[in-house]
Amino acid sequence: MAAALNTTALTRRRNSVIALGLAAILFVAMNLLAQALLTGARIDLTRDKLFTLSPGTRAILGRIDEPVTLRYFFSDRLGREIPAYANYGKRVEDMLAEFAANARGRLVVERFDPQPFSDIEDRAVALGLQGVPIDQGGDPVYFGISGTNSTDDKETIGFLQPERERFLEYDLARMVQTLADPKRKMIGLITDLPLEGDMMMMMRGMPTQPWMVMEQLRGAFDIKTLGGDLDRVPEDVDVLMLAHPKSLSDKTQYAIDQFVLKGGRALVLVDPYAESEIGRPNMMGRPGTASASDLPRLFQAWGVEMTKDKVAGDRANARRVNAGTASRVIPAEYPAWLLMRAANINRDDPIMSNIGQVNMASAGILKKRDGATTTFEPLITTSAQSAPIEVAQLGTGPGGQPDILSIVRSFKPTMEGMVLAARVSGEASSAFPDGPPKPPEPKEGEAKPAESKESGQKDAKPLPPHVAKSQKPINVIVVADTDLLDDRFWVQVQDFFGQRLAVPTANNADFVANALDFLAGGGDLIGLRGRGTSARPFTVVRALEQDAEARLRGTERELRDKLTEVQKNLRDVETGDRTGGQPTLTPQQQQSIEKFRAEMLDIRRQLRDVQHGLRRDVERLETVLRFVNIGLVPILVAVLALIVGGVRLARRRRRVARA
Repeated sequence: MAAALNTTALTRRRNSVIALGLAAILFVAMNLLAQALLTGARIDLTRDKLFTLSPGTRAILGRIDEPVTLRYFFSDRLGREIPAYANYGKRVEDMLAEFAANARGRLVVERFDPQPFSDIEDRAVALGLQGVPIDQGGDPVYFGISGTNSTDDKETIGFLQPERERFLEYDLARMVQTLADPKRKMIGLITDLPLEGDMMMMMRGMPTQPWMVMEQLRGAFDIKTLGGDLDRVPEDVDVLMLAHPKSLSDKTQYAIDQFVLKGGRALVLVDPYAESEIGRPNMMGRPGTASASDLPRLFQAWGVEMTKDKVAGDRANARRVNAGTASRVIPAEYPAWLLMRAANINRDDPIMSNIGQVNMASAGILKKRDGATTTFEPLITTSAQSAPIEVAQLGTGPGGQPDILSIVRSFKPTMEGMVLAARVSGEASSAFPDGPPKPPEPKEGEAKPAESKESGQKDAKPLPPHVAKSQKPINVIVVADTDLLDDRFWVQVQDFFGQRLAVPTANNADFVANALDFLAGGGDLIGLRGRGTSARPFTVVRALEQDAEARLRGTERELRDKLTEVQKNLRDVETGDRTGGQPTLTPQQQQSIEKFRAEMLDIRRQLRDVQHGLRRDVERLETVLRFVNIGLVPILVAVLALIVGGVRLARRRRRVARA
């Protein structure tokens, strides 16, 4: 019996060893087969499908008519020294391979490893790639892409930063589209904002940079600055962009009116309170103040209006700011600064279909005019926890800044959403029914326009025939905020060896680019923008914070006021009666001092409890999540292992018992 059991055990051991060997061979064979046959296969489990080639990219690759070459330079030494770059470099290489596989042979990808002092390094430098030292030796490494087409047009990404990994497909698709179709759409820009850089700073010899939104737009469009005084929109302009037009003459408004009625498209950004102007020096060198912009005459003809002297407030989408000072931080949800998320965005409109978040500040309120013949389609709308805020409230704090805590305390939602951006389309009439406006009478001593040599040739050219009604349905996008263009509201700009690196925290630039792309008749890149914002807000945490804010902020203010009053009373008693520089306090005064001090300590304790209450629910949620992430999973694995072990042990005992 024992010999039979030993023989059976030896057989089982031999079979186990053979099975393990066959499993190892099968594992290696399957990996080799998968590597050979499934090189490009993948399963994308990310929420935004960041690793899946989008339909827009495939459409761009499918339209390549002439060969495009992408030269990928990656220093292997960079990957050996910094593993994170090795992983990203492989990601870039895989993405380029997918681009080539979907381009019907029209896209050629070449890979180079530029060694120090080699011909390949010289070529990389000549193509505009940026070398970066990674050690004290000073030998640079390279990680960039240069693309060319058959007519020697060139596009370059000087250095691929991991911070922009989420934007990789968009950056590559934009490069390929630019090379495949070098003729880009022309955007005519009329603005009173320093989008191209602050002229006042330039005049003082101070460094200045264009706003990042302009740098991104110039990567996709040709931009022509038109100024604020023109009698017609140039014929080569495909889309007109108006950004904070504060003081347009009737002549310029007529030119815009005729452009739109003849089928021209326009993106109009106005603002009842432009915070981007605060702090910027004016012509006199003094700090600037917020100003308003509106186009009531044109808006009336287009069937839209912006509420005068009011901005939109929204408690549900309020941005958390410091309502105190740098040394005394008081966090508060400021309802005039908004983080508009997917629930507030019209995802049915192609312009907004991929926009995840737009940050806005003191935005205006748009409405459809009564009797309008146009269609008013909201693009961005506040939540039901909204209410208008008077513009006059925004500059009542120290230094012309808003008194945030006062605004928070007095804010009462009206339970009605408000439109912040909309698309207006349909039939419209001219804002100038009587034809072109007459030029203003010249002031005493000024020459008439016809007598000006400089403008005589321009004035001699007759205007086109007046258009009283739209020749085709108008298409205008109106946004009641210009602060969304300002860098500080949507992007973090870093300096990387002299190169400006933009890491967006919201889709503001994507929204503007999508609007211009749509109006210009494009749209392939719309599906790619917005796939890479770095901000991923914790909506549950924000809801807890806002609920605590609503419940406890008023109590906190009352306690602070009471504490200030008690401290004042204490100072009055302590300094109320002095003789010869020495305090002479009666027993009643000493008793009052002790009472005030005890009351002050009690108020401070209550204040600490209230401030802790603002974070209590969030901290409780944090504790639960830590337990789930750190403790619960190992516990479940251990319990499962015990169950499996118990089942196996029971089976083994049954087999031994039967034997």
